Amino acid sequence: MDDAVKKILSKRRDRMIATILGAKEDICDPYVTRSDANEFRKIILDQVNDYYDLVMDLLRSVQPEGLIINEEYVRKLDEIHEALVGVHGDT
Repeated sequence: MDDAVKKILSKRRDRMIATILGAKEDICDPYVTRSDANEFRKIILDQVNDYYDLVMDLLRSVQPEGLIINEEYVRKLDEIHEALVGVHGDT
């Protein structure tokens, strides 16, 4: 994978996290406990970073003949994720 692409995606991820967390702190945090605010922050960070990791894995999977994806592996990961956090991210 091209280092320039990785750098662009990393910067965009960091900007996205800063924007989402800034909005959470301004809009949500005044109405919830510190514990709830911290838990929500962790959920946001975990989900954004999981998505970023998936994007990076997919980019590393690109071959000259196209993207190689093990669909069974992706399905199993989805099942594990749903079992751990629920279908809609509910715990």
